[in-house]
Amino acid sequence: MKRRIIMIILAAAALAGAGWGIFHLRRGMGAAEVVRKLSGIRLALELYRQEHKKYPASFGETLRAGTLEAAPDLKLPGHFKNSQVRDTPSLAITDSGGWAYVSDRSSPDFGLLYIDCSHRDEKSRFWSEF
Repeated sequence: MKRRIIMIILAAAALAGAGWGIFHLRRGMGAAEVVRKLSGIRLALELYRQEHKKYPASFGETLRAGTLEAAPDLKLPGHFKNSQVRDTPSLAITDSGGWAYVSDRSSPDFGLLYIDCSHRDEKSRFWSEF
């Protein structure tokens, strides 16, 4: 009897945890907040470019130069919260749900910061199009 009660409690806790996890993954920031944060990071990159006469070879240079304290958190539906910026050789969507920076000088998109997500926002626009 005692064992059965413990099993029921554990099963209920597991279901509650799974339900919370699904709820958390479905929630995300609104497009306006995401675009505001994206614009802030792009402004920091532009300030870096104006000061150093070139875009940084990696996003980390922007932080080391003091142009930006830290990349802001990004929480998109279907992804966990993330504030890391991934350096990539080209604009390639891998659906990490985070920020990505094109760091290859030979790429036509060099210096571009984009949202690495293949999903759509609440108005059916791809996050990566911003």
